Amino acid sequence: MLNIFKNLAMQFYNAGWYDKTIINSFVKIGALTADDYQEITGDKYVTPNA
Repeated sequence: MLNIFKNLAMQFYNAGWYDKTIINSFVKIGALTADDYQEITGDKYVTPNA
């Protein structure tokens, strides 16, 4: 399945319009997965402590 939101987030991140904080917030709200975060940023997603 084509994930348009993930593709846009990746493009915006690569263009410098989104940073890791924004990508992290998308994971928190469930719009992206932890695997998506790692694919986009190159860093492993760390679940914040409550």
